[in-house]
Amino acid sequence: MTQVAANPSPAARHLSADAIVGDLIQPGHPLFGIIWVNPKRLSGTPCFAGTRVPVKSLFDHVEAGDAMQTFLDDFPGIPREQAVAVLDMSRSRLLDEWTSR
Repeated sequence: MTQVAANPSPAARHLSADAIVGDLIQPGHPLFGIIWVNPKRLSGTPCFAGTRVPVKSLFDHVEAGDAMQTFLDDFPGIPREQAVAVLDMSRSRLLDEWTSR
């Protein structure tokens, strides 16, 4: 299996070329290695890259008032760095959109 160069983010997972066939987030995209979206995987639900864990699960935990550790305990395949990267990107996107006006 050929390895695809991942995003330089330390939170990015290394993904094989075979794993990303049909994925909407390809090398070079800022989310590459953090999340993946493939219409043939969980009907296109955004998931943590390298897993079948929907990103929405993290937001559901936050909404419920759970600590980050609770989420990580519930989904042991997700490294803390990857979960934090999703939150950071979400925060940045929201703040960038509203502070640039």
